[in-house]
Amino acid sequence: MKAWLRADARLRRRVLFILSNLAILALITGGIAVPIQAVFADRDARIADQSRRLAHLNAIVAQASDIESFVSDTNAQLQSGEFLSGVNENVIGADLQTKLKSMTEAAGARSRSVQILPVRSIDQVKYSGVRIDLTAPLPALMRAVYAIESSKPYLFIVAASLKSSPLGLQSKVEEPVLQAQLDVYGAMLIGGQP
Repeated sequence: MKAWLRADARLRRRVLFILSNLAILALITGGIAVPIQAVFADRDARIADQSRRLAHLNAIVAQASDIESFVSDTNAQLQSGEFLSGVNENVIGADLQTKLKSMTEAAGARSRSVQILPVRSIDQVKYSGVRIDLTAPLPALMRAVYAIESSKPYLFIVAASLKSSPLGLQSKVEEPVLQAQLDVYGAMLIGGQP
């Protein structure tokens, strides 16, 4: 029986030794290996995130030439006379009045009155407006409208009112005289900014 107890004591020591070594191995694995693996996993995640950011920034940089050409095209358009320009809205309105009066009179119409309309803003673009009252035969009125709509800077007739003029009796040979009221707007460029 003593032999059996001795064998049993040896077996217990061996099992205890194996269990204590497994516990130490588990502590080493849990205390050192798992945190190291977590550090590497976190580093891999940061590298992947930074790679995505780098790809996004490279895509932005790749579009730099397109953006520069867009900016230069926009600047060229601003300088090409497509906008009414001046130091402020009042100066632009006065210039527009003068321009419209000379354009319509050159087309054969007679301007009766010209007045500035309130500034309009559409999609962050400001438009200066003028209302002009004209008296002209139909062909002259058509030439005046064509001159306004085809001019540069671009002008837009946004409202028109036509009626026959009561200027005495007209013979049947003469063209009928019309009275026209036109609301004309153009995009403004104030001090270099539309």
